[in-house]
Amino acid sequence: MSAYQNFNAIPALPVALDFDPVREAVTRNGSVVPDQFWIVNPTTGKLVTNKPSGKNHNPVNYTHMWGSFRAGVIESGIDTSQLEVRFSTASNASAFCADIIFKKYDYERIVGEATQMRMRIIDSHDQSFKRDIRCMLMRLACTNGMSTVGERLAVKQKHTMLSDPEKLGAVVSEFPTRLEKEASLYKQMMQTRVSLDQAVSFARAEVASYRTASGIKVNEKSVEEFARIWHLYRGMGDTGYRLYNVLTHIGTHVTGREGTDVARKQIRIEDRVSDIVQAPAFRQLVGLAA
Repeated sequence: MSAYQNFNAIPALPVALDFDPVREAVTRNGSVVPDQFWIVNPTTGKLVTNKPSGKNHNPVNYTHMWGSFRAGVIESGIDTSQLEVRFSTASNASAFCADIIFKKYDYERIVGEATQMRMRIIDSHDQSFKRDIRCMLMRLACTNGMSTVGERLAVKQKHTMLSDPEKLGAVVSEFPTRLEKEASLYKQMMQTRVSLDQAVSFARAEVASYRTASGIKVNEKSVEEFARIWHLYRGMGDTGYRLYNVLTHIGTHVTGREGTDVARKQIRIEDRVSDIVQAPAFRQLVGLAA
């Protein structure tokens, strides 16, 4: 992943992401396979996909989506005078994500600690991700991206569609106010007691469990790692907010072995964490059940 850089407006995409994908017919034993195509990055001559695409997948330059997003933000009237932006690019530009922190939108008055608005924009040429614009709070003390526990603040589109800047702007313009409602839920979690034993039991059932042919199993190493991270947040006391931060820590601070596509891995883990904190089991435990 690249480092965050400062901007006073939504920047243009990095040059490496600005190319028109080329479709090349798949051949087998000298014959063309009907309706099957490889997607190629013409600037490198390398494949963008690791498997053929169908006839309906015709990816376009990322700048089309990004240009609509930039125009939509202008339409929204959101203050972009102080931004921190980080681009993360998958192998051969098969996918990318951009994290944008809007420093003019700080929610410390509600949460009680420095938190700012963050948007994450995701797109891919290999169909691994839909076009996705998601909004959440960023906890500055540990740079956790706080997957929303209230409503999902996101705009997703299939690759056959292009964003309408005016419609996108109307949605994005509501994000800062809707995040205020999200921030108010943190206060509720801060006031709900969750013990270590409860947190570990939750991790076993909802985070570290997985299904096999012989039944449900638990990854004990994941449970140990969960407990280790729990202790990192001891300053929050035994609260639902502490549990929430342990989960968002897992979704934000992602590493991998050499050769691991960390950006892609982080998006998938963040999606998993988002599902967990939206689920009834979490909401009941941290005091957010209706």
